[in-house]
Amino acid sequence: MSDPRDAHTSWDMSQERAFMENLLSQRFNFFLIVFSVVLAGAATATSQTKQTGILGIGCVLCGLVWLTVYRIHVKVMEILKLLHSDPSHPVSISSKAVKERGVRGLFGVNPIVGFYIALLCTVTLLVATYLSWTGRLKAS
Repeated sequence: MSDPRDAHTSWDMSQERAFMENLLSQRFNFFLIVFSVVLAGAATATSQTKQTGILGIGCVLCGLVWLTVYRIHVKVMEILKLLHSDPSHPVSISSKAVKERGVRGLFGVNPIVGFYIALLCTVTLLVATYLSWTGRLKAS
């Protein structure tokens, strides 16, 4: 016999999807804040050494935060695959209804947020660190 308390504490894939998508959004926003602070710090650095240090440390930090963003992105994509494979789930039903109307998206947004933007920002900081280290990116 099941415990009646389990009904109040059960966790389904819809709740997991909502939780993970929210977590992805929060981590991506945090990534953008870290990236912005690093850029602002590098732009206001008064010496070449400080600028290179800020960019280098910022590149490492952004890379680490990017790993957490990517990890959650992968989980969200797997959860969505599972939900789309269940024909009775609302995600699958709404997706089918959209396809029947002939409406198609141009591209998936999740990979752009979960992978490409964060990768581009991190690589930008890596290149800026190199340019600052070689003296091609001058401190103010």
